[in-house]
Amino acid sequence: MENPKKLRFVCTRCGNCCMDGNTLVNVTYLDILKITKGLKLDLTESLEIFGFYVFDKNITNSNLEKMVIPPIKTEKGLAFLALIKNSQGECCFYDKTNCKCLIYDLRPIFCNSFPFTFSNGENIEIMYTEKAKKYCPGIENNSPFVDLKKLKELGKKTLNELKDNQLFILNWNKEVSSGRISASAKNFLSKILNIVK
Repeated sequence: MENPKKLRFVCTRCGNCCMDGNTLVNVTYLDILKITKGLKLDLTESLEIFGFYVFDKNITNSNLEKMVIPPIKTEKGLAFLALIKNSQGECCFYDKTNCKCLIYDLRPIFCNSFPFTFSNGENIEIMYTEKAKKYCPGIENNSPFVDLKKLKELGKKTLNELKDNQLFILNWNKEVSSGRISASAKNFLSKILNIVK
């Protein structure tokens, strides 16, 4: 684990995190609410920007316990919900010409917290993500130290949102298993869009 007093970061707008074809930008139901309301999207439009990435292998209980966001039961099987990527594997909201996020103020919690990840012990632990260590120039030794107080606040918010999201998905999966709701991507997004927050 990194020494929190030595964490450095400044965004260089390199776009590496937005253009990584091997990474899904997972979204929580609160991210979906924020983005759809901010962009004034209806259900049909929402289905065009949120992708349901279906597992092609069996998931063990051990793997499920390690996942930050559990998979969602859909008509095609267990799936992760994330922002759609373009044909080059880049985030659909990344403006490559201007090196910027088109929904920066509405970006998902994982984008907001990158290059950091948090774990909840007695105190919030802060670390660089493995992806950040591989390709984020913003964490190099010449970058400024982070404001630890603000980062801990972001960590607390992130962990609370992830916990809330996990409960939301577990409830959805139980409703599907009991037959109270039909397992479909459209129904899942519809349930979220009907939440008043």
